[in-house]
Amino acid sequence: MAMPSVNPSQLRPPVLTDKILERPRLLQHIREAASHGGRLTLLSTPLGYGKSTLLAQYAASLRTPWAWLRLSSADNQPLHLLLHLHTTLGLAVPESALGAVAEARLWHAIQQRLEQAAEGFTLILDDLHLLRSGRARAYIEQLLRFGPPGLHVLAASQGVPDLAINHLLREDRLTVLDARELALDSEETRQLASSRGIRLDANTLYQLRAGSEGWISGLLFWFAAHRKQTLQAGQPPQPRALRNVTLQAYAYVVRFLDEELLDLLPAELLTFLERTSVVQAFDPALAEELSERTDSERLIRQLQRRDLFIEQRPGERVEYRYHPVLRDVLYQHLQQRDPQLLRQLHQRAAAWLMEQRRYSEAIHQYGRAKDFNAVLATAERHTFDLLRDGQINALVALLTQVSGQSGSDHFTLAISEASIVLVTNDIRSARSCIGRLQQLLRRQGVPRHPERVRQTIAYLRTLLAFLGGNLGHGLTLASQALQRYPQRNAACSVLRFNRARCLFQLGQLSAARRDVEQALAELDTFRFSGFANIPHLLLGEIELAQGEGAAAMQRFLALEQGSPAAASRNFYELFHEVGMGLVFVQQNRLEQARQSLARAEALALGFPHSAGLVGVLHHQACLYDALGDSPKAQARWDEARRMARQFRQFGLYRRAGAWRARLAVRERDEDFLLDWLEEWHWCQRHYGEDMMPEEWLAYAWVQRHLGQPTLAGQILANLREQAEGEHNLRLQLDLWLLDATLCRDRGDQPAALARLDDALQLASRHGFGQLLHHEGRELAELFRQLLLPQVRRQAGLERPLPPREQLAPLLAGLGSDDAAQRLLEPLTRRELDVLRRMARGQNNQQLADGLFVSLSTVKTHINNLFRKLDVTDRDAALRAARELRLLD
Repeated sequence: MAMPSVNPSQLRPPVLTDKILERPRLLQHIREAASHGGRLTLLSTPLGYGKSTLLAQYAASLRTPWAWLRLSSADNQPLHLLLHLHTTLGLAVPESALGAVAEARLWHAIQQRLEQAAEGFTLILDDLHLLRSGRARAYIEQLLRFGPPGLHVLAASQGVPDLAINHLLREDRLTVLDARELALDSEETRQLASSRGIRLDANTLYQLRAGSEGWISGLLFWFAAHRKQTLQAGQPPQPRALRNVTLQAYAYVVRFLDEELLDLLPAELLTFLERTSVVQAFDPALAEELSERTDSERLIRQLQRRDLFIEQRPGERVEYRYHPVLRDVLYQHLQQRDPQLLRQLHQRAAAWLMEQRRYSEAIHQYGRAKDFNAVLATAERHTFDLLRDGQINALVALLTQVSGQSGSDHFTLAISEASIVLVTNDIRSARSCIGRLQQLLRRQGVPRHPERVRQTIAYLRTLLAFLGGNLGHGLTLASQALQRYPQRNAACSVLRFNRARCLFQLGQLSAARRDVEQALAELDTFRFSGFANIPHLLLGEIELAQGEGAAAMQRFLALEQGSPAAASRNFYELFHEVGMGLVFVQQNRLEQARQSLARAEALALGFPHSAGLVGVLHHQACLYDALGDSPKAQARWDEARRMARQFRQFGLYRRAGAWRARLAVRERDEDFLLDWLEEWHWCQRHYGEDMMPEEWLAYAWVQRHLGQPTLAGQILANLREQAEGEHNLRLQLDLWLLDATLCRDRGDQPAALARLDDALQLASRHGFGQLLHHEGRELAELFRQLLLPQVRRQAGLERPLPPREQLAPLLAGLGSDDAAQRLLEPLTRRELDVLRRMARGQNNQQLADGLFVSLSTVKTHINNLFRKLDVTDRDAALRAARELRLLD
């Protein structure tokens, strides 16, 4: 029996070029999994997400031994697999083979080699999904289950490989990075383009990000098409010519997916894919309706095993969706081959969705089938139901589809458009919608309920005032309309919510809370479970500002659990992701905040950008500022302001500008400050006192920067009165930090320490973790001094410090790695000696004998240890010392 030959190309990683995108966050994630005893780290995504490249980057960064094996179908023969493992581990290739005897010999040598790698060994397996033979898989499973302690297996697979790995999940030794983790975010998309010499403007960047959902291969094809157009024209394509780039890129993607995926599928799977591509999401029942098969669950499982760009969304009803690029390719194939069948499938889907009361999706399907009478009839019966499913894109498409059709000036359709505008925040559409509603009012006999039309016009006008930043006017409009039209309906609730938004932005938290709580109670009665996420976010922000972080966390967790399962990528999911991000920031859990806001950005990109993207960018900028990453914070705020200006959302423009001004003060960005001051004075002339507290706070910091501490102090006093009256603890915290800075500026260190102590006590009582974010970072040295008992005594601070377990998260990152020790009075050398002897189990008498001191002196040292470590017994002292790394 001849020995199988070794394929050298399977034993080396791909070459890394200077165009490769660096992905430090993912590499760090893999390192942490390995360092914490992980046995298997699995990159599980469809093709084209850069798995092999990431494996190669990790291999290049390793300083410990590693081996690489790219699996092929031939490795399903156990002898072939073992030979490749044997060779990649650096073992000599046997000269001959003796069947089963050779397998046993090779396997024994492989095990021995891994056991000898005492300092840790990384085995990297690419294309693990190709390993399907039970006998071949058994060898890998043995390594995963019984391999040496230092072995870390890093693998890439299209989907979860057919291996027994659940025991690793149980033992917390399995880490899976899926398509959501490997998908590129906006900054990585920009970097990837830059590595190929392409400069993306903001609009193009977000269109690429939304269309590709971070699929790396799709982006690379777009860059290739851009390069081709540049070579042909002799210059980069202008913005108006980018459509041609996109069309060329789409042609590349079609050929790629056909060659690498679709042409290799069995006919029954390909037919199933095409027929289910007519809907944005489906469950097994809808799939059976469209495919006319009774085995849809079996076919779905096959798609999942092959990881064919299919995403499962759990909920009350399990649903699936395809990646939009794949869905579009499948849809176009079906449209070209059988347009009549395509129309029938849309009709069939619409009828099924109507039976399930999924009205917005049904309308979308009727529109694709060109059945505009059904569209209008559905809109007539289910005006406000249309917003519940969160398929905002389907609703926007509805208006485009019926434009110019018979009945497109329909009364109920106009009301529906107003409902859509309420969510999309499209100011231009809101104004035109008001005009159409006013025209309908003037027509005799059109509106059956004129009060409802007037309420709708009123809430659109308050929306315009809120988005435009004219908050006082928005309050007046909403209050007048609520008095004039007291009818209890959804429009009235929306008016109340819009008033709450204006109140909140003006810092009037108590009145805002009453309004939004009443609006939510009413919306709950009307079963507005989806749209209600938006006022829930507002109420959660109020709770966070008032120090009720636990209540806000529970609110957003409940929103996540109760998110409507009617359609994947539900627009309203955006608001619980933003809410969780804000909670994590307040808790100083910044990496978790980054993940939540990244998911929020991905959701916002899939809908009209005016609807939520600007706000997400602002919150991301605040997060980057909290992380101390000023360049990214500045870029996010600048982009948020550009988009807000584009959409004429001047309220958000001003809010982001206020935070950007505070960064400009710390960065000494005088040019920005001059422009911002000009805008600030314009707003003050037009709105008087109706300015946001965030704007006044930023103005105070700017005045302090300009050498006007008296004016800054006056603003501080006014804001403090408002903060105390409204129980706005977050604002109070910011004001203590400003006050401490002003005291330090005039050389009054005891007063500065007293203000910081107020901030520390407030943060400790209410769980605020932002002490060292933003301006607080520049007060780090004062915070260190504040924690020293002798300094506190000199400053006359009598209140005890919060417990150590509360201080550590509040001041995480203060100073160097031994920051935790600095949180308390440092131990003397003798006290450290006592602590070490205690750790060896010595009692008090043994301590006295070993140190040549009296028993009473030993007790004094131990009492000092207990006080400084904030504990009451020896065991607790030793646990605290180990946490603070005071013991070897």
